[in-house]
Amino acid sequence: MSMMTPGAVVWFEIGTADPQATKDFYGSLLGWTFHAVPAAGGRIYTLISAAGAPLPMGGIWEPAQDGREAMSLSIRSADVDTDVARLGDLGARVVAPTGPAADGGRMARLTDPRGTLFSVWQAPGQPAATPAEAGAPVPGSLGWFEIGTADIEASKTFYADAFGWKYVHDTGVTTKPYYAAVTPGGERGSGGLADNSAEKGAKDYAAPQFLTPDVPAAVEKAKALGAAVEHGPESTAYGLTFARLTDPRGIRFVLFSPPQG
Repeated sequence: MSMMTPGAVVWFEIGTADPQATKDFYGSLLGWTFHAVPAAGGRIYTLISAAGAPLPMGGIWEPAQDGREAMSLSIRSADVDTDVARLGDLGARVVAPTGPAADGGRMARLTDPRGTLFSVWQAPGQPAATPAEAGAPVPGSLGWFEIGTADIEASKTFYADAFGWKYVHDTGVTTKPYYAAVTPGGERGSGGLADNSAEKGAKDYAAPQFLTPDVPAAVEKAKALGAAVEHGPESTAYGLTFARLTDPRGIRFVLFSPPQG
């Protein structure tokens, strides 16, 4: 899926009541760097970059929008106002109405019918390339995304209707009832949809996945920094290794490394 295509996940955002603690954690764990820029309403928006990456990949609102501490995925929109109205008809709920994005574009923040946060973003005129268009991901960068759901059919239907997502069953993930790559058809996937209904106390979530060369080592470092492990580390049948964690603020994220060789 091209990152310039409406319906593609192009960014992530962190909502936190303690931005400095968040920066300290991810800076130590993944080598992220941060650059604060002014945003509408006198707020601060902090751009997040992976070490060595030419472009930022995400941001932190200060203070957090709507007071909810979480990761959220940003999905490209050709027309935010039209999409917000259409998504409401599909069962989404607006939690932050359409307004200016930090880059001069427009955005709105919503939850899907199961309560998972996401945003829709409309580019400002002729945008620069998005991070995923700038070359191969470097360690610490956004390389994939995952939406976990306890109602796989409801979530598949919503995102297909909302953004035209299509799904390819990934049989290499053997510890979940169902896992699918999100794809527009014949192109490579850019994220995944996971059935987590078998997990005890399962909750729906949306989480960015960050590239690391050694998932078990990164997990141990994250734990030493105050993170908690929710799942894994686990390897697929084809050698991709991943783990799902929550940071010290309880915000969910995933670490992964591709198959070796």
